[in-house]
Amino acid sequence: MISSHIIFIGIIVFLVTIIIYQKLHQPSQDPHFPLPEHIGLRVSSNDIMHFLKESSENVKTLLEHRGIEFKMKVDPESMMGWIDTELLDRILLLLLSDTAKRLDQNGKVNIAAYTNQEYDSITIRISDNGPKMSETGLLIIHYMVAYHRGTIRNEYLERQGNTTIIELPIKKDAYEAEQLESETSSAFHIPSNIELRVPTIELPTGYEEGNSSLREIMQAPHSADQEFLRRAVKCINDHISETDYDRQTFASDMGCSVSTLYNKIRELTGKNISNFARDIRIKTACKLAKENPDLRVSDIAYQVGFKDPKYFATSFKRVTGMQPKEYFLQLRGND
Repeated sequence: MISSHIIFIGIIVFLVTIIIYQKLHQPSQDPHFPLPEHIGLRVSSNDIMHFLKESSENVKTLLEHRGIEFKMKVDPESMMGWIDTELLDRILLLLLSDTAKRLDQNGKVNIAAYTNQEYDSITIRISDNGPKMSETGLLIIHYMVAYHRGTIRNEYLERQGNTTIIELPIKKDAYEAEQLESETSSAFHIPSNIELRVPTIELPTGYEEGNSSLREIMQAPHSADQEFLRRAVKCINDHISETDYDRQTFASDMGCSVSTLYNKIRELTGKNISNFARDIRIKTACKLAKENPDLRVSDIAYQVGFKDPKYFATSFKRVTGMQPKEYFLQLRGND
């Protein structure tokens, strides 16, 4: 999936270059290039609001380091919907990175995310008090949003700043069947032969799909990538019950910056930092459940670092394909 998005972004940059060239040389025309037919678009069921908060955290540190005030509000706090997490993550990263470059120490960034009354689309509103966004940046983001079958508009007011509004469909039937990713196909991206603090556990079939490259990394002798992943997994396991073990502390324990950690985890696993940690926590939760099926779901949630049992259940289903209670019933049935 990662390579398809890289290819797609390359195509978009190429198209944008042509558009800008034509606009400069033919100002009276409004050229339009058809978007690729959603090549590689893979939407899956996610808690969108939690995803947006996690994804925005990847740039929050950079903004705050530059003295830029950052605020985010989502309504409702939790909501399931169908999105391409990789693509949306890149859209937010491009928007917020551009914002970080334009703003000074008195800068302010506000993000609001909310749904419509029918709960079939989500609106993401990003505003700042900086100078006008570049046309190139807007065009690139425009095509990425359109690729996700969404719409985007940008408004700029002198001395007030920019407001970018993105609307995306989040219902399953808004996408073609071949664009839908099964709830189990993108599960654990942690190779089974990493030596975790806990032994390998039984999970639904297919949870390691698409991990051949990772297995090769982990089996390669004296691999720097292998060592990096081992250390990263150990850090999460050493703090498995700590709900406040954030990416800043994680990066510090790994001896690198948050951006370096994010890029390396993304390169090796295809996950952002939050999802990488989530997969390890859920794997440990399954192990705890297998050891003691009589434990309450909430007890296990707290033991693996989730503050909210409801969000734990959502994450558990996202990773394993079933609710925790279903998993527990299966375990009890095997006794």
